[in-house]
Amino acid sequence: MKKILVLLLVYFSFIAGFLLRGHITSDKSINSSNPSPSTTIISTQDKFKVVKVLDGDTIVIDTGEKVRYLGIDAPEPNDAYGTSSTKYNDGLVSDKEVKLEYDYEKIDKYGRTLAYVWVDEVLVNEKMVEEGFANVYTIPRTRKLKYIDRLNQAQQWAKDHHNGMWIEKWRN
Repeated sequence: MKKILVLLLVYFSFIAGFLLRGHITSDKSINSSNPSPSTTIISTQDKFKVVKVLDGDTIVIDTGEKVRYLGIDAPEPNDAYGTSSTKYNDGLVSDKEVKLEYDYEKIDKYGRTLAYVWVDEVLVNEKMVEEGFANVYTIPRTRKLKYIDRLNQAQQWAKDHHNGMWIEKWRN
């Protein structure tokens, strides 16, 4: 009798778990159409207003989300060229409407949206590198970024023309 009760308990637990999993999945799909601001994934077709520039590679858009520029790394505001990098980025995007474009990863480990940022026809990520206010940055052993070739060319151009942070390399 105990074996039958145990088998019935296992059976009903399995069925309940299966039904509950289906219920949770459908709840997620319902909630995903109206997610909380901290978990919103932005559509590539939408444009957003930049409300704050945090540094040379991170902005805040009108949804309240932080957006980290893909494929580049700019100096922090308290580092050499950090203030210049932040100011240059501010001039490019502050109070402007931007379009966000994504690659294979949309959110970083800090919860920031990862994107290529466009102001009209200008790829801001590339412009920051070209003017010497950021370096090309990729994570080893990950997939190739869509615009990595453009970013690498922009960095080589900045080096060749001694732009921004690259001028220091040639002053001696």
